[in-house]
Amino acid sequence: MAIEAPEEELKPCPLCGIRVRESELESCAICKASYCVFCAKLDFGRTFCSARCRGVFFWGDGDQDEKDY
Repeated sequence: MAIEAPEEELKPCPLCGIRVRESELESCAICKASYCVFCAKLDFGRTFCSARCRGVFFWGDGDQDEKDY
């Protein structure tokens, strides 16, 4: 049986709005945005706030003069 936290200890996730304990919010390694376990993008044992940040971490942001064809 899960123990409910008092209402004042719950905060909404900035990305999805689900109310979670403040201690359950994580900070993205790339952009420092807060996110909850429901928003987390997992890859190779690491979590990120979005697929874009996950891609930047593993493959870089690309060259500024690089063109997509």
